[in-house]
Amino acid sequence: HRWVLQQHGGVQHFVSAHSEVFVLEPKKPGDKCPTIWLRYAWEQLAGDGVNAATCNFQGGICAQGAACKFSHQLSQDESPLRMEKLRLQVEYYLSDENLATDSFFQALIRGSSGGWVPVSTFQGCPRIQQLKATSEELVASLRWSTQLQLREWPVGAEEVRRKNPLPELLAPKPPEPLNEDTLEERPLVLLRDCCDGWQAVVEDLERRSFCFLKRRPISEALLREEFQELLAFADWQTLRSKAGAVTRSTAWYVSPGCCCRYTYGEASVQAREKPEWLHHVEARILGDLCGLSRDQWPNSVNMNLYEDESQNVGWHSDDEGLFRGCQTDCRIISASWGASRRFEIALKDRSHISGKPSIFHDTLQGIDLHSGDLCSMEGAFQRHYSHQIAKGAASSPASSPAASLEKSCPYSTARINLTWRYIVSHKPYCPQSRVDQRQAPCTA
Repeated sequence: HRWVLQQHGGVQHFVSAHSEVFVLEPKKPGDKCPTIWLRYAWEQLAGDGVNAATCNFQGGICAQGAACKFSHQLSQDESPLRMEKLRLQVEYYLSDENLATDSFFQALIRGSSGGWVPVSTFQGCPRIQQLKATSEELVASLRWSTQLQLREWPVGAEEVRRKNPLPELLAPKPPEPLNEDTLEERPLVLLRDCCDGWQAVVEDLERRSFCFLKRRPISEALLREEFQELLAFADWQTLRSKAGAVTRSTAWYVSPGCCCRYTYGEASVQAREKPEWLHHVEARILGDLCGLSRDQWPNSVNMNLYEDESQNVGWHSDDEGLFRGCQTDCRIISASWGASRRFEIALKDRSHISGKPSIFHDTLQGIDLHSGDLCSMEGAFQRHYSHQIAKGAASSPASSPAASLEKSCPYSTARINLTWRYIVSHKPYCPQSRVDQRQAPCTA
């Protein structure tokens, strides 16, 4: 209690802040300090004839007037109505009704010790953000909850949990497909139309979304040679999480005349012109294996280096404005070298209560990408699906010599991925942006 009083700036400020509960009686002759009374007891004493003030605050008017010792004014941020809104919103997040379909809070509760959820978690929820609630306000509002248990220590790490058992999670149903054009209404040339060997991973005609896989069509020796070349010559830039952990390294190359930078959150990667040493790799992948003529090759390639199985990229869509993957048909071609990794895809959950990227878990499927494998995402895939490279190593092909390599060899532990995409909307500072404007058709 002494600590709480100190945090409010002393006894006087504490009582003023909680005047609906306490009243401060000044120190009288012979007293060592003032007396803090519970308001109810103070008014009871007044009713027994003891010299104490009684507050009769009704309809916005107090019968005691200026002589009343009780405060009747609460700031807007501390108003009972606002506190009630915050309490009811948090109670809803942890209610049976919401938790029946909310996989985010279900996983959070099940993964915690004792079912405790940090109060600060709710500040990331859209409705709480709209109310601009602070962590302190949430804690204050939850003190009055009869459905939830609040743990207020340590300060700054307060937690809350349900009093009742957790309900079973009902799998949410993906939304009905949007009215996407059919392939008959608006034809789309897929990579499987250009060459053989592709197998369908996702063939969602209703959502105009396609993902194809082509298994390792070349020799192990050539893959090793290309891996070492990419590792040695690419201009790698290290990417880190907000906590400072290395998530992967990256390099960004574009066709001549373009200078669009590539952005990962707060990190920005400088564009470099595609080097000569990359040409034979593109000729093999894009020309020989994808069946594309030189003028059909993508005008950008993003390289990622995962040094071990702890490095990964989480759930996302390639929805950057450069590629307009969520607005138009978008073809993405990916090739892998080195260690095998698990590639996972699932339908997007755009309306998740957390306001963060999420997926419909019952639609999740995964494939192991081995050295030499090609993968494509085409059509409106980025609009409807998310994908990730999961943490942990995937199983290597039984016939692969990589299984017998020493662990110290980078080829057996690291993975390099090249992702080719078409820049269709250049940055305003890029010279290609002005070229695109000059080539755009004039409309009256």
